[in-house]
Amino acid sequence: MKMRESKINILFVLLQLSIGGSERVVLDLARNLDSSIFNVFAAYFSDGTLRKALGEVCRELLHIPKKNGFDPGAMLRLSRIIQDKRIDVVNAHHYMPFFYSYPGSKIFHKRKLIYTEHSVPEVEAIVASKHKHFCNFMLRKTDAVVGVSGEIAESFRKAFTIHSEKIKSIINGLDVDRFNTPTDRNQVRSEWGIRPEHFVIGTVANFRKVKNHVCVIRAFYRLSPVYPQIRLMLVGKGYPGDAENSEEDVRQLIDMYNLHDRVLLTGYREDIPSILHMFDVFCLPSLSEGLPLSILEAMAARVPVVGSNVRGVQEVVSPEETGLLFPSNDSDALSQALERLIKNHNLSESLSQKAFTFVSQAHGIRQWVSAYERLLLSTNYPQQKKR
Repeated sequence: MKMRESKINILFVLLQLSIGGSERVVLDLARNLDSSIFNVFAAYFSDGTLRKALGEVCRELLHIPKKNGFDPGAMLRLSRIIQDKRIDVVNAHHYMPFFYSYPGSKIFHKRKLIYTEHSVPEVEAIVASKHKHFCNFMLRKTDAVVGVSGEIAESFRKAFTIHSEKIKSIINGLDVDRFNTPTDRNQVRSEWGIRPEHFVIGTVANFRKVKNHVCVIRAFYRLSPVYPQIRLMLVGKGYPGDAENSEEDVRQLIDMYNLHDRVLLTGYREDIPSILHMFDVFCLPSLSEGLPLSILEAMAARVPVVGSNVRGVQEVVSPEETGLLFPSNDSDALSQALERLIKNHNLSESLSQKAFTFVSQAHGIRQWVSAYERLLLSTNYPQQKKR
């Protein structure tokens, strides 16, 4: 790998520190980038539960206060961070951080800028709005665009053909060993009041409408009278002020179906590897996805997966091989897929083993981090005096 006399200062820019897919990507990168080559900084607009974990692995974690709507002051504050911290490369995750990073990176300080996109719907929203023109303009000087799935990268290429050579796909990876660890399953389950005979259907996703928790609750309700041993565990939370927050809808549906004694709402959890080992099946009923790390984590924990048949999920779940797919938002079809796994232990074992092999070979953290390191080192940096 190419070496430098001084380390490269990289600044990750995030919308928020609420734990989600893009935030976990940055956390894993910050943990695993070669510390002999990179100094890692991170900046964020909204606070959240990830602040402690990210702060422990970054050289510095920086808050950028931002008013609602367009805030030029936030752009200037981010530009000042780039200057004061002698940042060499900015990696903005999602479009809004990219938009706010551009002036400081490319106009005022001439630094390397990489834009990482996590969502096909976000690409489609950019294309359908006035921001398509802004994005096209900014891409002229942007050094690279990264799609975390092949579908996202291809969506960008179709929308911005003239910039195709800058658009790359670096498929999300994870530390498989972190999830494939021996766990006293019965002990962990007992702490949550789950008995050995219970069959646990679990989901790990913050309460947002796009995650479609109501679909799995409806499917669970259909199965409950036939299978009294099943339990549903929903790991995550809703965030005040988020227009997509669906937590109240979820709680109301649980009330309406009178499922309080069978549905566990855990809130935000940091012990996801242990939580996953309690599950008998992992379910992700999302209406849309980028490339879902939660599914990869379930596969690494050897938990069979049922996911909605949407882009992103399709990239990691091969039907009847590494998991089961059901038509998006079809709770009847979801209940049928879940019932197959309740009744057929051999199918569960087969799916989980093939999925573990797949995630180990195709989504290991070392090859993923190495791909990012090669991108970060792929062009020369402006020479600047380091402190």
